[in-house]
Amino acid sequence: MDRELHISKELSESAKALRAGVFLDEQGFSVEFDEIDDICLHLELSEGGEVIAYCRAYEDAETADLWHIGRVVVSKDHRGEHLGSYIMQMMELHLQSLGAKSLTVSAQCRVEEFYASLGYRGQGEIYMDEFCPHIRMDKTLQPI
Repeated sequence: MDRELHISKELSESAKALRAGVFLDEQGFSVEFDEIDDICLHLELSEGGEVIAYCRAYEDAETADLWHIGRVVVSKDHRGEHLGSYIMQMMELHLQSLGAKSLTVSAQCRVEEFYASLGYRGQGEIYMDEFCPHIRMDKTLQPI
């Protein structure tokens, strides 16, 4: 089946369903959607009209050329296909084309290795987001 990559300023209903299914239902978080969704770029990878992988990004309000990437998620049926790496790389390329020089993620500690494999490095102390330990991870982009 053909897959389609789409970046927009609108969060689709299919992406909302994917995020809710993983972060609220599977992982047990109580808060998933926030006002940041309104200012983000939303990257969606769809197959057959359903979003199967997703991430969002927004520019830092205080630091020029710094972007935050978050809510990286892959549907349960498509895990193991390296779609997380793919959507991160596609988002990084897009942000680089917009002038981004550095990126940051708030990574769940259990997936720190995933982000490290993409060139992100842990910064500072571990902190809790709801019940889940997280760490800030940063990456400097190389000029195109």
